[in-house]
Order: sequence, then structure tokens, then C-alpha cells
Amino acid sequence: MSNKALRWTTTFQTPATSQPVTLQGFGTPGKRPGQTRSPVVIFFHGGLFNAGNIEEAFALATALTDQALTNQENQAIVVCVDYPLAPEVKFPATIEVAFAALQWVVDNAKQIGADSKRIFVAGEHAGGNLAAVVAMLFRDRAITFNKQTNLAGQILINPMLDALQTSKSMGNAADSPCRRAWAEYIPTASDCTHPYASPLHSCRLGGLAPATIMTTESHPLRDEAEAYAAKLLLAGVPVQVRRLGDSTHPLTSPLHPCFNNLTQLIRQVLLDKSTAG
Repeated sequence: MSNKALRWTTTFQTPATSQPVTLQGFGTPGKRPGQTRSPVVIFFHGGLFNAGNIEEAFALATALTDQALTNQENQAIVVCVDYPLAPEVKFPATIEVAFAALQWVVDNAKQIGADSKRIFVAGEHAGGNLAAVVAMLFRDRAITFNKQTNLAGQILINPMLDALQTSKSMGNAADSPCRRAWAEYIPTASDCTHPYASPLHSCRLGGLAPATIMTTESHPLRDEAEAYAAKLLLAGVPVQVRRLGDSTHPLTSPLHPCFNNLTQLIRQVLLDKSTAG
């Protein structure tokens, strides 16, 4: 096998959408008997609820699973989710697709060589919202899973967490495309403060998986991400917050000057033995 991460593709069906949902996996599926299983990251790509594509996640997934850069015994499995975009699919159907992706990983952990006690959800921008919401759904629907399943962490990268867009950094952004994206994702105004739509407005954050939240200095989503981190801390959730440097490129792009810092931070989170259930 080459040093580059093995890639594999599969699909699953969910009542939340009429079309099959594609999963692009990175990392070796199936471990040899006696070999340690790997932590698995379910990654929701960046962009907005009405824009973006799964290919945008591939560079980060490759970096996290490249055997030339990681200890093969501790190599991660990354499963990128090609979730449907608004306005064709919108809240709350989108979060059900995201949760179904988690269920698929749980059901197939053994086949893909993943440790079901070290499952992480992660995402950038709209994908960060979905990762945060899946962490809530995992807590609220715990009866769905057995005791051998543990959500070890949530990794949120400049996440969209406030449909009302009330933060100072968002207010300073002229003609932000987030405004149209939120309107197409949540067409019913009364849903804008629903905790599964806008996690920042949740009044019940206790019991969530530990969070790693990464922002960049002048990003419009910076303030709401850091405000969410503060609310999580007040609720007793372990949180690590890092603010990185600016670029015109998304943080998950190899063209961003802090891309290597991002991948190293995520590797550290994945290898933290304290996250194991």
C-alpha cells in the first residue's frame, strides 16, 4: 500500500431525502485481527447551507490519514459526508441526514476499522453547524446507541451557529453570503432560534461531547463561535478554543497558511487518550 490514504466510497439511504447520500472515506477499512482500531472523524464539508461540496473536505481528510505523516497504528479514519444543500433540502431534514451519517458509522465501525468509542464529528462553516447539532442529537437520542458507542468530541471550524446573525463580527461583514444561506436553510422564521438550527441559542448545553473550536482572526463567524465556546464552558463541557491567522482561503484549504496548524491540532485531539469512553 502506498503512503497515501486509501479512499473508498459508499452510499446510504435515509427517509430525510429521496436521494442516496454519498460518503467518501479515507483510511484503511478493516483492521487485521488484534490490531488497534482507529479513531473516526465524521466530517461535514465547508461552504454554506446552500453551497459547497464534499471535495472541499478531501485535502484535510487526506492530511489526517496520510500514513507518511501519522503513526499507522494510530491513524484516523475520516468519513466525509456529501450532505444535500438548501433550498432543495433544508432544516430539519438536513440534520436528520447528518445524524443518519453518524448512525451509518456506528453500524459499520467494525467493517471500516473504526473504534466506536472514539467517534468524532467535525465540520467547517455550515458543516460545523451540522457537527454541533449531531453532538446534541447524540446526547438527546442516546437510547439509539449501545454502551460500546461514544462520541468522543466535536471539532468546529469557523462554524455557523446563529441564524439570527447577531454577533459584532457578522455585523461588520458587508453583504455576507451567510444571510441568504440561512434564509434558504431555515425558511420559517420561528425556527431560527431552535437549538438544532442555531446551537448558540440553546439553553441546554450540558452533557455534550468535548469541543474543539477553531476560528480565524477576522472571520465573520468568529464571534458566534467563540461565544458558543463560552456557553459550553459555563455548561460544564470541556472546550479548547484556538484563534488562527487570516487568509482569503478556508481554513481547511491547503492554501491557508494555518492549514498545517489545523491538521496538527486535530491530530492531537484524536490521539488524546482521555477522549476514549
